[in-house]
Amino acid sequence: MLYRTLHNNSLTAFILVPFIVLLFWVRVFLFEGVQPISFDGMSMPLWEWLVRPVFGQSVFWSAAFSYLLAIMIAFSVNRVVGRYGLLGKQSVLPVLIYALLVSGFLAVQRLHVVWVFTLFFVLAIERIMGATQSSRKEVRSLDAALLVGIGSLMYAKGLYLYPLLLVVMGVLRVLTFRTFIASLMGLLLPFLISAGYFFMVGKTQEFLLFIVLNLLSNTGQFSHNLASQIYLPLIGFLTLVGILNVFRYMPMQKIITRKHFRVIIWLIFLLSVACLTPFFSLEIAPAMAIGPSVVLAFWLDKMKHRIWREVFLWGLIAVTVAAQFLL
Repeated sequence: MLYRTLHNNSLTAFILVPFIVLLFWVRVFLFEGVQPISFDGMSMPLWEWLVRPVFGQSVFWSAAFSYLLAIMIAFSVNRVVGRYGLLGKQSVLPVLIYALLVSGFLAVQRLHVVWVFTLFFVLAIERIMGATQSSRKEVRSLDAALLVGIGSLMYAKGLYLYPLLLVVMGVLRVLTFRTFIASLMGLLLPFLISAGYFFMVGKTQEFLLFIVLNLLSNTGQFSHNLASQIYLPLIGFLTLVGILNVFRYMPMQKIITRKHFRVIIWLIFLLSVACLTPFFSLEIAPAMAIGPSVVLAFWLDKMKHRIWREVFLWGLIAVTVAAQFLL
């Protein structure tokens, strides 16, 4: 049974999940006739110099890089779940669910700057979630914002998501004047270092222009068909049920665990709101899938009947497979 196999931390589960995810990436590896990079356009200098020359010339290598990033993000989400006890036991279910949520749209699976940013964003959330049990909250805040800043050197619009980090700090009750200043310093440090480099080579205006154009650019809205109009509300409905299930069990959780679940729910809500603005579109899906993967894994963990767990998991797989061919 798939659920029983994956709902543990055995070596078999850790080997099986990346293989299953790879099956969902097959079409990306074979996707010929278009640019290797999805949502292509003007990107930040770090992306243009380090990523595009290496992975932007080959469909295979761009697909391999996006697959690797997806696996790293999924396991980072899983580490957050395990480290802060968000499930009843150690499991790799969040890895598979995250991969399924980002595999419905082929355009999302292809390489894009958001994949790199999302990896740093997850690491930032993990870092700040540990601040409640740390005596060095300012250091944690600086480190988390520093990770967001580094990710924003690839995806400038990641700066718009910095307030989410402040909301997380507020939910965890670690947001003070000192932690705010520390986080602001961490966010700006990568840009200050980059600006210093561009100043040394006499290209400061070019660097500032890249930032402004990336912040103000409109990525274009995804053209929905009937299948996407069914698929997206279905995922939204399942996520909503998962959130309600979290609230149902919230009184039974430890106080610190409740705070961590509130962080996840706020991330879902605020990222969903951000997606409705002109600055974001379907490309933000890798970041949006973080919260739903946690609440859906929690819902599965709390289902009392084993058969319904299997039905739900296989149903989600079937919906993702259908979405890949219909969207």
